[in-house]
Amino acid sequence: MQTPKRSSARNVAVQQIVRLRGGQFPTWKQWKELPRFLSAKERQTFGIALLLCVLSGATLGARLWLSHETVLAAVGGSYTEGALGAPQYINPLYATGSDVDSDLTRLVFSGLMRYDEHHALVPDLATNYAISDDQKTYTFTLRDNALWHDDEPVTSADVLFTMNAIQNPEYHSPLAVSFAGSSVETPNDHTVVFTLEEPFAPFLAALTVGILPAHLWEDVSPQNAPLAQFNIKPVGSGPFMFSKLAKDNKGSLRSYTVQRNAKFYRGTVYLSDITLKFYNSLQELTDAVRNKNVEGASVLAAQDAQSLAHDGVIALGSPQLSQFTAAFFNQKQSAALADDNVRQALAIATDRTLVAQTSAGAYATPIVSPLLPDMPGYSAVTIPGADTEGAKGLLKSKGWTVADGATVRAKSGTTLDLAITTLDSPDLIAAATELQHEWNAIGANVSIVPVDQTTLQNDVLKNHTFDILLAGERYGAYPDLYPFWHSSQMTYPGLNLSGLANRKLDTAIESARVSTDPAKATEAGTLLSTAFAEEQPAVMLYQPQYLYALSPKLFGTSVSAVSVPSDRFANVEGWYRKTKISF
Repeated sequence: MQTPKRSSARNVAVQQIVRLRGGQFPTWKQWKELPRFLSAKERQTFGIALLLCVLSGATLGARLWLSHETVLAAVGGSYTEGALGAPQYINPLYATGSDVDSDLTRLVFSGLMRYDEHHALVPDLATNYAISDDQKTYTFTLRDNALWHDDEPVTSADVLFTMNAIQNPEYHSPLAVSFAGSSVETPNDHTVVFTLEEPFAPFLAALTVGILPAHLWEDVSPQNAPLAQFNIKPVGSGPFMFSKLAKDNKGSLRSYTVQRNAKFYRGTVYLSDITLKFYNSLQELTDAVRNKNVEGASVLAAQDAQSLAHDGVIALGSPQLSQFTAAFFNQKQSAALADDNVRQALAIATDRTLVAQTSAGAYATPIVSPLLPDMPGYSAVTIPGADTEGAKGLLKSKGWTVADGATVRAKSGTTLDLAITTLDSPDLIAAATELQHEWNAIGANVSIVPVDQTTLQNDVLKNHTFDILLAGERYGAYPDLYPFWHSSQMTYPGLNLSGLANRKLDTAIESARVSTDPAKATEAGTLLSTAFAEEQPAVMLYQPQYLYALSPKLFGTSVSAVSVPSDRFANVEGWYRKTKISF
C-alpha cells in the first residue's frame, strides 16, 4: 500500500521540478531534488543516460574542433647535419669541386634559375625569362624584392659582375666552360640579356649558379679572390646567411652555422638555423650519426644507411642520382695500363653485378657504358659476368706471362703491379676489395690506397696521382658530356679523369652542345659508347642511389629527384620542426 503513495509523491515532485514558472527553466536547486524521488535502478539509468549525453557532446565538440583545426609550420628550431670534408670556397665560382662547398653555397646564395623539390627548372632571382627563336638570346627580368644579406638590393649589376668573373681566366672558375661564347648586357637594374654565339642546350641549367654581390666583390682582385674572407664568411641572397664558425686548435673548421634570412624573397624561412659539422672520413660521419652528435648526414654508405633507417635513428633519403662509379685508368702514370690489352683484360675480368652488390646492395645498378638510362644514345645491354679465363688468355697471348716461381704477370720488365686509389668509405672500399680479388685472379698484383676527402680533392684529383681511381662522377641535371669526356678537360679542374682523347668524339660533343637537335646529342652519346668499347679508358661499374640522412623530427624535406647532393636543399626554406594551430 505504500508503493502507490511513494509513486504519487514522486510524480508530484517531478511535476514541480519540470513545471515552468514565469516561463523559466527549472533551477539547479530544483533539479538536485530529483534523485530523492527515483529508485536505485532509475538513478542508474538516468546516470548512464547523462554520461552518454556528456560523451556525445564532447565527441561532437572535438570533431568540430578538429575539422576546423589546421597544423601549420612555425618559425623556430635548429637542425645539425654532419658533412664529409670541410669547406674551402663558399663561393659559386669555385664550389662545384666540393660537395661541402656546394651544400653551403646552396643555402647562402641564389641564382637566376633553380631546381625545385620536383626537380623542375624554375625562375629564382628572375621572375620570368624569354628565349629568342634562334635560341641565342635570353632575356631575364629580376625580382624587385630580393636583398643581399647586408640589405643591399640585388640588381642586374650583380649578375653582370658574376658572369664576367666566371669568364675571366684570372679567376680560374671551373664554370667558365659553361659560359664560353656568351655576353651579358644590363639595359636597366632589373633586366639582364645574354647573347650566345651559338645555341647552347644546357644554358638555362647553367644559370642556376649563385650570383655574387658586386658591391662587395668588385674591389677584390681576381688573383686574390680565392683568398678573400668572403669565401668563408659569404654574403648572399639565399634563404640562410652566415652566422658563426668554429675551428679546432690547428685552425681547421669543425662546424659552420647559418641562420634564417628573415627577408628572404620567396617567403618565410622556418628553421632558425642549420649547423654543419665536418668529418674527415665517412666512418667518422656515420659514427657521429649513431652517437647522436648530429641529426643527419650529407652522405651515407649503403650498409650503414639501411641499418640506421631500420633502427629509426634517421629518415633516409634515397633519390636516383645521375651519377656513375667507375675505375679510371691513368695511362700516363702506369706503364702497364698504357697497354690496351691490359685495360681490356681488366674489363673482361670484372663482375660488375657483384661489385655493385658488394658495394651498395639494392642501392646500385650495374652498368657497362658511360651513358646512363634516359641519356641520348643510351642503349640497354646485358651486363656481362667476369670471364677470368678469357682475361688470362688475352694477357698471355700479348706477352704478359707469369715466370716460374712468380705469381704476378710481367712483360718486358714491366710488372702488372696496380694500385687502386679510392675514398676511405665503406662502399668504395668494398668495391675496391672485390676488384682486387677479381684482378688478382688474372695475375695482377693489386693494392688499395684509401684516402680522405681532403687528400682526394687537393692531391689525387688535382695532380692525377693514381694508377686506378675508383670514384664517382655526376652528370648533373643536363647530361653535358663535355666536362667529363672532351680531351680538353683532362687537366684539373677538368673531369676527364681517364684521359680519353678522341677527335671524332670531341667534334660530336661540341656539336651537341650548340644544337637543340636531339639527333646531335644521340650521335655524341653513341660515339662515346663506341670509344669506350674500343679504348677502355675506364671500367664502368654501377649507378648508385644518393643516400643521405635527415632527422625524423624534421618535416617538409621531401624531394623527388636530385642532380647533385645539394639538391636535397631545393625546398630548404620550407623545412620545419615547430608547428602552430590555426582555425
